[in-house]
Amino acid sequence: MEERVRPTKSGLFAIELLIAVGVFVFCAVVCLGVFARAELESRDSAELELAMNAARNAAECFKAAGGDVAEAADLCGGAVQDGALEWEVADGLLLRLVPSAAEGYATGELSVARGETELLRWTVAALEVQP
Repeated sequence: MEERVRPTKSGLFAIELLIAVGVFVFCAVVCLGVFARAELESRDSAELELAMNAARNAAECFKAAGGDVAEAADLCGGAVQDGALEWEVADGLLLRLVPSAAEGYATGELSVARGETELLRWTVAALEVQP
């Protein structure tokens, strides 16, 4: 007569342990992915905050200068290039303010970009121009 092989308790315990370890590893991988994504979001947020502060400063300089780009460049530490204010805020982060004429106002288009990626664009309409 053939003897049947009975499953042992230690074999069932090993399978249960492997399943528990697998679930734990899966949860750890998911958590690491979430933390990595949060770090990237934090860096992007900090870069956008820097861009917004620089744009706000440039807009205030433009307003204080009454729409004169050369004077605004002196106030904020930028340079005038092709009639526009250009200012490297941080490594690779470039602010550009292009003035335009509107009736009674000093206006301009303000953009902040890193390389080819534009982070933000504002239209600045400031002080009434005195005749």
